[in-house]
Amino acid sequence: MSPADESLGPAPSSSDWKGHLEIRLGDLPGTRRPLTESHIVIGRAPGVQLTLDHYTVSRRHAELFCDPFGRWWIRDLGSTNGTLVNDERVNEKVLKPGDRIGIGDYILEFQLTARAPRVPLDPGGLHFEEDKPTAIRKLGELDPPRIAAKHLFTLMDLSRRLLSIEDATDRFDALCQLMVREDFHGSMALALRLRQNGALTILSGPHRPFQSLRREDSIAPPYISRRVLAAVQDTREPVLAGNLVSDSATVELTMSRDVMALWVVACPLRVEEQLMNLLYVTLPPDFGSVEWLGLIALAAEVYQQAESAWEARRHAQAHAAIERELEMAHQIQRTFVPKRLEFKALDVALGFEPCRWVGGDYVDIVPMPDGRLLLAVADVCGKGLQAALIGSSVHTMVRATVDAGRGITGMMDRLNAYLCEYLPEQSFVTMVAVALDPATGRMECVNAGHPPALVATSEGGLRHLQAAVNPALGIGLVPMEAHQSVLAPGEVLAMYTDGLTELRNSSKQMLGLHALGTGFAKLCAASAGRPVAAIADKLTQMLEEFRGDQLPEDDRAFLLARRT
Repeated sequence: MSPADESLGPAPSSSDWKGHLEIRLGDLPGTRRPLTESHIVIGRAPGVQLTLDHYTVSRRHAELFCDPFGRWWIRDLGSTNGTLVNDERVNEKVLKPGDRIGIGDYILEFQLTARAPRVPLDPGGLHFEEDKPTAIRKLGELDPPRIAAKHLFTLMDLSRRLLSIEDATDRFDALCQLMVREDFHGSMALALRLRQNGALTILSGPHRPFQSLRREDSIAPPYISRRVLAAVQDTREPVLAGNLVSDSATVELTMSRDVMALWVVACPLRVEEQLMNLLYVTLPPDFGSVEWLGLIALAAEVYQQAESAWEARRHAQAHAAIERELEMAHQIQRTFVPKRLEFKALDVALGFEPCRWVGGDYVDIVPMPDGRLLLAVADVCGKGLQAALIGSSVHTMVRATVDAGRGITGMMDRLNAYLCEYLPEQSFVTMVAVALDPATGRMECVNAGHPPALVATSEGGLRHLQAAVNPALGIGLVPMEAHQSVLAPGEVLAMYTDGLTELRNSSKQMLGLHALGTGFAKLCAASAGRPVAAIADKLTQMLEEFRGDQLPEDDRAFLLARRT
């Protein structure tokens, strides 16, 4: 049972990661495309979510989608020129930060950034300068700086240190502390978070040189220029400002003279739509040159590269954990599928197609002590390892209760009581169980919130068994009611999960109960006298043709039975 339509809405907001594509075609300027939806079709046809208008791109070339665990996938949709990831042709693949996706002549670079953690506003005072500068210079406007070799070695050491510091706050501290070292000459350094509405948060600092720290400096609030903050927010580039006239005249007056003589360098560390993290450093009068702006900007870039490495490391670790969980869930789910399918006087066939992120579908056939056969299909609300473990519990309880000789209603009552006590909140299980006597065809059916079982005749007729009588399991202690019926010779019983009725095609249309039942009845009429396995194959083919290139969103399981 899939969560409600995750594939049709926005990308999960609870994810710790934000994705975007850097799109380039040859030497043309690139564009950035945020991944705000959870499903994006790429092609040159009108109406797709990402249009790449080029003859090398197919009309519906590929699709990007975010799975329930926050991982992004690329999947080729039968394109003419194929879809490449890092120059290797793929059918579908989980993406990692930095992967280069080839769509025709386009290159789409996939990037993920961790969402900025919530940081409480520093309660300490901040002194803002309401300055009215004449100009602020950006790094890109100045001549290339000359960086001394000793400073390059220092930045290489900073890079190694940042890669070894696990705590994000400690990495901010390491960067700011370097700025106030004797060889960098900073008189004060801060890491700040500036929001689009002007709200400011101190992430680290203020840091000052230890050897020149006076008591009044340690308690005085740092001077911060609103004009400098506005400039770096507007340009998103490193800027240099001062309240002195530079000897080279490359930087004009930009700050109030009421503050002691100083220079300010501000460099972006992280830029998002609504916020910016930045490094804010003040320098003595003798260090207001392009070389010091370039050096501090280079240190900020070293920090950014280290943060990218940490984000990639966290993403890889999270991805590995998800893969381990899904593999465990697959192993558990495989144990649900019955190994024995040969029973006296009954021809049975199963169809089981788990989706890649695993739900909790359960299909079983169990001999009962009174000679009947119990046919059961269940669906756990949820996904991943939790759903698989609940499915395993259902499997164990069904087998143990049947072996104890309880009837079908007693089994369902006991299973319901167990799930009411132990299921996690907001979880439940739908299930349909049929006790069938192969000799007489008599059936006793209990349906707990599950899609109705179907019975098709060899002439193309169709009827439904019990539905909408009992609630799903695990919701409340309600006595289960049973429905009596007979499976006549030649009739085919079908029990299934909502992975069939809620199957979607490429137009996002749902198959639905009516279309499933009509198609199933036609298949049974066309396959009269053939083994049930042939009907199962035809049903699977019908489902695949309806789905087309649409990615399956849920497990798909069904059980067919006919008296022999």
